[in-house]
Amino acid sequence: MTAPSTGVPASVEIDRDIAGKRLLILGAGLWQVEYIRRARRLGAETWATDWSDDAVGKPEADHFAPIDVTHAEETLAFAKRARIEGVFTAADVAVPTAAFLSAEMGLPGYSPALAAQATNKLSMRRRSEEIGLKCPWFRPVRSVAEASALAAALSFPAIVKPVDNCSSRGVRFVAAPDGLAAAVAEALDASRAGEALIEEFLVGTEGSVEALVQDGRVVVLGACDKTKSALPYRYDMELRYPGAYDAATRRDVDALAMRIAEGFGIADGILHIEFLVAADTRHVYLIEFAVRGCGSKVCTHLMPRLTGIDVVRVLIRQAFGLSTASLDPARYLHGALHFLMFPPGRVTAVRGVDDARSLPGVIDACVERVAGETIDEVRDGRSRPGHLLVSGATAADVQRTIAGVRDLIEIDYEHVSGVKAE
Repeated sequence: MTAPSTGVPASVEIDRDIAGKRLLILGAGLWQVEYIRRARRLGAETWATDWSDDAVGKPEADHFAPIDVTHAEETLAFAKRARIEGVFTAADVAVPTAAFLSAEMGLPGYSPALAAQATNKLSMRRRSEEIGLKCPWFRPVRSVAEASALAAALSFPAIVKPVDNCSSRGVRFVAAPDGLAAAVAEALDASRAGEALIEEFLVGTEGSVEALVQDGRVVVLGACDKTKSALPYRYDMELRYPGAYDAATRRDVDALAMRIAEGFGIADGILHIEFLVAADTRHVYLIEFAVRGCGSKVCTHLMPRLTGIDVVRVLIRQAFGLSTASLDPARYLHGALHFLMFPPGRVTAVRGVDDARSLPGVIDACVERVAGETIDEVRDGRSRPGHLLVSGATAADVQRTIAGVRDLIEIDYEHVSGVKAE
């Protein structure tokens, strides 16, 4: 099988500043593998934790412990035994634990207050209002009964979401009051805190920003526009870099990243910002942000290819309190994250992935199902069955490559063969 390219040199020399230092990485799932792998190649001694003793990143780490990344005290005890010198996570659910360890052990990292604001959408909304960011109106609820009592005073359509989850889990569009109860029940079920938000449904172009922050300086790596799923769900179907925005909108998007870093007190780290450009006013609204990189290999694979910046190395150095000489992009290629959608059913074979990876411009192509597994109905970002990452000199080049990949990959089901992506 052809290994996917990360967009950085295949052989990276040991970073003498971090060689031999002990790094704890919270989470060893698919999107954390590259961080573990690169940290070892840069010379760090890696200690990883994950709730699953079978986590795919376990073999990549020097040391591993099956500890749930949300169990802060247990993780702290492990970190003290390991005498770690830095802590890192790319998992949203682990951000509060990483901040807790940083505070308790005097390590570089985000504060617990920032971690709480960045992982709880209600706290984020309230702070965003305080610093004057444009946001949709919102109402927090803790029960279906509370939501039903508010329904007459709300404007519809609306969006309902859990306050503390990611990948669009529990997020649902509600066209009218009679659909509110079911959507709130689903959001509450997806919330660890047992709380949901009812929000204004904004109409416009959705996008996201990837930005690095160092010593208070914000460097925008890329801002995309998106194709979203059909309603009532709101997961991403395709992210295109750079987004097709006019110059004024690009300035507003960059300004949003800078205002978030300043207003939330982010001096170092990474920002993944979801925004919407309103169709009528062209105002840029904050939907939400995270203090970790975009998943689906956007930060580990796509951004390095498009910009020439070794994002993973920058973040690993920051975990030890070290800066990087230059964060300025060396190039600005076009690129996309495209999700491969297949109909539900039991898979008997997957064909064409290796051929797709060999196409010029393909950074990675992946179908996350193998023979014997089932593709279910997709309702959120975690259940999408496949993806591909592509770069090119122009947007048209990128779309041609995507079409070529889609033509090569096929899935066989129990009762039908040669099914291509929908």
